[in-house]
Amino acid sequence: MAPSFIAGNFWPDRRVVVAGGLGFLGRVVVSVLEGRGARVRVCSRRTGVDIRDLTAIRRFIQDAEPDLIINCAAHVGGIAYNARCPVAIYEDNLLIGFNLVKAAAECGVRKFVNIMPNCTYPGEADVYREKEWWDGPMHPTVLTYGMPRKALWVHAWAYHTVNRLASIHLVLPNLYGPHDHFDIVRSHALGALIRKIVDAKIQGERAVEVWGTGAPIREWMYVEDAGAGIVAAAEKHDDMNILNLGSGQGCSIRELAEMVKACAGWDGEFVYDTSRPDGAPKKILRVKEMESKLEWFPKVSLSEGIQRTVDWYTAHRCEFA
Repeated sequence: MAPSFIAGNFWPDRRVVVAGGLGFLGRVVVSVLEGRGARVRVCSRRTGVDIRDLTAIRRFIQDAEPDLIINCAAHVGGIAYNARCPVAIYEDNLLIGFNLVKAAAECGVRKFVNIMPNCTYPGEADVYREKEWWDGPMHPTVLTYGMPRKALWVHAWAYHTVNRLASIHLVLPNLYGPHDHFDIVRSHALGALIRKIVDAKIQGERAVEVWGTGAPIREWMYVEDAGAGIVAAAEKHDDMNILNLGSGQGCSIRELAEMVKACAGWDGEFVYDTSRPDGAPKKILRVKEMESKLEWFPKVSLSEGIQRTVDWYTAHRCEFA
C-alpha cells in the first residue's frame, strides 16, 4: 500500500486537476473543492485540452503540477445511446483512462482518484459488494462503457507495482440532478423520464412512453451528494481496492416514473414499451465499507432530489428544445 495521503487541514492550497471538470459531475466536484480552499484546474475539450490526446494531457499535467487528479471525464449515455454509439463510447473512454493514468504516473502525481459506474459489476448480481467486483461478466448492454473503466483499474494497478502510483477507485450508482443529460436518447432513465413528463404536462399530453417493462430496480444518487462523497473519499481513503459510494437503496423504474409524475404535477398515464431492453434486473450498491471508512452518507432523499431536478429542468427547459 502506498504511503498515507491523509493529513490535517487537508485541502487548503492543495493543487487538484479535475478531468471533465465542466461536466455534469465534474462541475460539482470543482465547486466542493474550491469551497474547501483547494487550487483547482479543469481539463476538458471545452478548456482546449482533449484528454484523448496523450501529448496534450501530459503537457497540461506537467504545467499544473497537481498533488492529485480526480477523473470525472467520460463519454456516457443510457442503454439506447450505448447501442447507437458503441465504438465511440469504448474508444473514447479507453483513451481517456489510459492517457490520464499514464500521464499521472509519468509526471509524478501523488494520487489518482477514479470514478467508475456500477455497471462494472457482474451483470447477474443483485447487490454489489466490493469483494465480488471480479466475480463475473458485465451486462452486455453496458460492456463498451464498463470495460474501459475496469481496464483503467488494471492500468493503475500496474503502475502501482512499478512506481507506487497511489490510486483509489470509487463506484457510483446512476447520478441525476441539475445540468444532467436530458436528451431522450442519451440520458439515463431518470433524466429521460423527467424530460418526457414535464414536457407532457406543459404540452397537455395525456400519455408518456416508458422504455422497457418498468421492473428493473436502480439506485440513484443526487449529483451534489456524489461530489461531496468523492471529495471525502479523496481525503480519507487510501486503499486501491474499489469502494462503493451510494445510499444502498433502490426503486423500480415504474416507481421512479410515479415519483416524477407526482413531483411534476402531471395526471396522465404511462405506456410501457416492452420491446425496449430493460438492462440488468437490479443494481444496488452495498455501502457498509463507505460508511465505516468515510463516516459519510448521502444527504438528499430521492424524492427531494427529483423535486429539485424537476424544478431545475422546468426552469431551463428551453435550453433542451
